[in-house]
Amino acid sequence: MSDPYQFNTTLTGFVNVYEDSGQYNNRGFGYTIPQDIIEKMEEEREGILDWCKTKAKGKVLVDFAPWERNEEGVVKYSYSDEGRSPEPVFVDSTGMPIDKAVLRDLRKGTEVNIIVSHKASMPPGKIGSKLVVHGIQIVKLATGNGASDSGNLTEEEVKLKFGVVKGYSQAEPSVRKEESSVGDGDSYDF
Repeated sequence: MSDPYQFNTTLTGFVNVYEDSGQYNNRGFGYTIPQDIIEKMEEEREGILDWCKTKAKGKVLVDFAPWERNEEGVVKYSYSDEGRSPEPVFVDSTGMPIDKAVLRDLRKGTEVNIIVSHKASMPPGKIGSKLVVHGIQIVKLATGNGASDSGNLTEEEVKLKFGVVKGYSQAEPSVRKEESSVGDGDSYDF
């Protein structure tokens, strides 16, 4: 496995990063991987699948690549307090952890810098690869923010990897109404 990938993207789909909820009692969001990163991951995936084949017992199917699971190329990442996927560290553009209380308002359209690892996945009867999100740096906030623990990377390691970029800062917010943001009064509450 290579070093984690780092790239800019926008959160898409249903975004819940505040607390576990819903039918599966989890949190999650979607994002799109840039084409140049996908090309690198496809090369890496061949080695991951070869490794999985040496560990698999009996006949197994090769699962889709995470970026091939839907037509739009959106990758979904889910995690929970009880799950095996680590909770990513959320930081602002200066590398400061985001307050947990603000996570409930984070919505699609938030522009982020993201750290993702490409790892082997071997669910029963299948082999494949999965993507693990370690850190998210909020560059342009759609409506909210928050902070938490990262699986394999500490808050300090995420901060060092991202560095400082121009954009959203929790210490000095400059909120303005965006024409393309979620409409006034729109909520994900059911």
